Amino acid sequence: MEINSIRQARPFLLFLCFTVMMSSVVLIEPAPYDLLLFMIILIALCFRYTAFQHLHFWPIICLLLFLLVNIVASYGMTDMTIGIKYFIITCYLVVTWIGLSGMSYYIGPKILPYIFNGYVVSAAVSSFLGIIAYMGWIQQMDFLLQFGRVQGFFKDPNVFGPFLIPPTLYSLWRTSEHGLFHKKGSLFFGIFILLSLGILLSFSRAAWGSFILALLLYFLFSKEHTVKQFKVTMMFIVIIIPLLYMAITSPQISTLLSDRLGLQAYDQSRFQNQATAVDYVITYPLGAGPGQSEALLHLSTHSLYIRLLFETGIIGLFLFLCFYFFCLGNAIRLFKVATSTYQGYFIIIIASLIGILFNSIFIDTLHWRHTWLLCALPFMNQQKQLK
Repeated sequence: MEINSIRQARPFLLFLCFTVMMSSVVLIEPAPYDLLLFMIILIALCFRYTAFQHLHFWPIICLLLFLLVNIVASYGMTDMTIGIKYFIITCYLVVTWIGLSGMSYYIGPKILPYIFNGYVVSAAVSSFLGIIAYMGWIQQMDFLLQFGRVQGFFKDPNVFGPFLIPPTLYSLWRTSEHGLFHKKGSLFFGIFILLSLGILLSFSRAAWGSFILALLLYFLFSKEHTVKQFKVTMMFIVIIIPLLYMAITSPQISTLLSDRLGLQAYDQSRFQNQATAVDYVITYPLGAGPGQSEALLHLSTHSLYIRLLFETGIIGLFLFLCFYFFCLGNAIRLFKVATSTYQGYFIIIIASLIGILFNSIFIDTLHWRHTWLLCALPFMNQQKQLK
């Protein structure tokens, strides 16, 4: 069965959109997004809304071998409870990627507006409520903050900030498409400002760096709507300068901002901890087992690459990076052949995935749900769907 009419799969796509709208609520585990996404995959399998072709072969092989390496590394695990839980979460995310990439190939680019519109609603609501909590307007919402930093419905501001980057880019693109003074363009520009402020108030240095890098890549890849994008950028600068001035002059914000821009007390300990993890690989080249960073090290590795190296060895790190670059390579390939209608989506995906690579230097991103979602989208039928 081919989906030639959007009407045929509209209920399914609306459910998928709602599922993505719940992706920012992860204070509890399993999160509502996890349960809904599991249902989505089951429905897709039942109604045959998935398809797999040669595009999926090598990424799936890399993931299966990666899981196998995790199992082999588990032989010497110190904490079985942590290790089993961590491995089960990894397996779940691999299954979600397989399901989402199969849907992506079968449904094609018609899936993209539903996913990104759901994503931007989720991010906007979480960011708006987080900013309200930060301003202290509603005291009962303090749970959206952590040490004076906005974390939204996440457990960590360092995850909340990067989560906002893809929908921020999407809002910028939609503003450029409609025009700044168009009704929809103005709405998306307001969302762009809101999400940018959310990234700022997460006070995550890695998120700031990822956002700047993603913005630069977005403008680098964007060729159309250049004049509109310039106008949007100028308007953003005009609005953000007063906001930054308010931040600098506000004692609460300026103190936290200057503190976050400098070296933290734990930075030196973190670097020493990473060096210890690298030394461990020499003794145990196959890795210490999934989730064992917390059990064997004094601190978390604060780096995806160090964590994978420590827990799964060089082979595990290599396999995961191969999988990731297959996804990124597919996104670049589809960007080159897609029409202007869909090209913007792939620009956002490319910029976001590269931004996550940067962010992964400073934080473990393996279990970020939006990473696996973005990695699944570039697997589309190029010949039938994008022309």
